[in-house]
Amino acid sequence: MNALVLLVALTSTLVLQSGHRIVADGPVKEERGRLTFRVAGVLYSLPAEEVARVETAGEDDESDTPVKRLRVSEAERKRLLEELANNHSGTVPPRPASLEAPPPSPSAAQLRAQRREESEWRREARAHEETIRRASEELELLETKVAELRWKIQGLVSLGYRPHQFTYDTTQLVQTEEQLPYARLEVERARRAYEQFREDARREGVMPGWLR
Repeated sequence: MNALVLLVALTSTLVLQSGHRIVADGPVKEERGRLTFRVAGVLYSLPAEEVARVETAGEDDESDTPVKRLRVSEAERKRLLEELANNHSGTVPPRPASLEAPPPSPSAAQLRAQRREESEWRREARAHEETIRRASEELELLETKVAELRWKIQGLVSLGYRPHQFTYDTTQLVQTEEQLPYARLEVERARRAYEQFREDARREGVMPGWLR
């Protein structure tokens, strides 16, 4: 039982920007902008910007996102099992050649292109937010006007005024109330457009920080 608990505690889950999840054996290490981890004994690495977060076993995670496990060929699996069976002294496996020569850093042109892309996503996100804000403010103004007109008409009636004496206020109230459904629809449309924009960004692999 204790061994099982220890095994569970030594697992980590990498949640990628794309929403996929990778279950790793043991802790995840970060070095020079890359995350290294093991799956079934094989050492892998990913750029840190492709990973949204790292979760350790025991955290509350009820996400329905499917878990994406790295696959190993049958021949590689047999080799790893044989090495594990023969490795009674705890010898560290040889460092893969791919880690000895990490990919080069992005060029200045690539960094400029990335900054331009980030700026475009931020600008579009703020435009959607501003559209929602304006539609909500317009709706709030109409609702306030309706409440004020109703209060005014009720006051006139309580003072003994007849309906023909405040027909202008009544007309204004009817016209304003007729605008409310359209104003509410504009708010809903703006919110749907923003949600679709964020979903498109997620599918494109855009970093969440770019949409703030």
